[in-house]
Amino acid sequence: MHQEVVEFTAKNVAVDPVRHLTYGSGFSPRSSLNSNFQPREPVRYEDIIVQPGVTAVIDSLACAICNEGEGIIIPHPFYMGFAVDIPTRARGVIVPAVFQSLADHRGFVDVFDAEMNIEALDKALKGTQENGIKVRAVLLTNPHNPLGRCYNPRAPAPVPFTSILALNLADRIDPQLVHLAYGASKDFCANGLRLGMLYTRNQGLLAAIAGTSMLAWPPYIIQDLWASMLENGAYTEDFFATNQQRLAEQYAFATQFLDDHGIPYYRDSYAGMFIWIDLRRYMIRGEELPSLSIYTLNSRDKEVYQQRELEISNRCVANGVAIALGTNFCTEELGWFRLTFSVSRQALEVELQRMVKALQDITQ
Repeated sequence: MHQEVVEFTAKNVAVDPVRHLTYGSGFSPRSSLNSNFQPREPVRYEDIIVQPGVTAVIDSLACAICNEGEGIIIPHPFYMGFAVDIPTRARGVIVPAVFQSLADHRGFVDVFDAEMNIEALDKALKGTQENGIKVRAVLLTNPHNPLGRCYNPRAPAPVPFTSILALNLADRIDPQLVHLAYGASKDFCANGLRLGMLYTRNQGLLAAIAGTSMLAWPPYIIQDLWASMLENGAYTEDFFATNQQRLAEQYAFATQFLDDHGIPYYRDSYAGMFIWIDLRRYMIRGEELPSLSIYTLNSRDKEVYQQRELEISNRCVANGVAIALGTNFCTEELGWFRLTFSVSRQALEVELQRMVKALQDITQ
């Protein structure tokens, strides 16, 4: 989809000396949020702040709500960038909401089960109270990264994306305590644009973040490029449909390849550009071990298997392909990796063949 973005940019964006080379007012994504996120209450211009990427938004949010040592609860596994966004400047603490220790644990399906989430979050909160950590927020990623599945308020089956703005939360939580971060990276296949937005009804929070936004000011020409995309309904409808079709084709190709080569993976993904693959058997060398759970391994075994996990990653890199270690996503069981399939078919074929070659090197 990069070529589509390039062509749109060439046709729709030109440098305007007044708008782009001086201090301006930027853009408001209000209309896009109102049309695409189905909010129960209309999104207002004054409830939005734009920053250079969701990373910057999470960093600013953490700085605004957390004092040093205060916590944000995140269900595991989670996007590895949060391990930088929350503690680096805000000195906040990530509090894990874990599932393997729950009595009725069934696997990754628990991450999207409402009752299991409540139990995991409640257990995490009680743990912070025992450890003297004050919790400031719960952070969810929808669609989930790395599992590639959407949260849904009702059904466990595959469902379209549901924005938190579309939910009736008035009788459950003060709307001023609900904040939405959204970025251009995934939907518009443009990590390099570095654009994200924060939507919140909390004017005090917005004022606190605005006070430091001079330190994270996205260029106006980039804001206008994204605004042109967001406000062009016909373009975004066609762009998203084409992107979804291509992702579905690539996912089908990649999973068929994994099936053909006997490589297990999390099979309930349907939203995103990742496959959560299971390479545990390449870490167990003849030993009988029922689990590689970080909670059941003793310290010595944990170190051994973490080293073997790293060896898989290094072997892949040596063969010219990078897959992301599950450890980086704070997964509860060693041996899982995130495979990205949102590349050209030719690149994907090469990527998969190189990964298999690396795994074969390990077993020889």
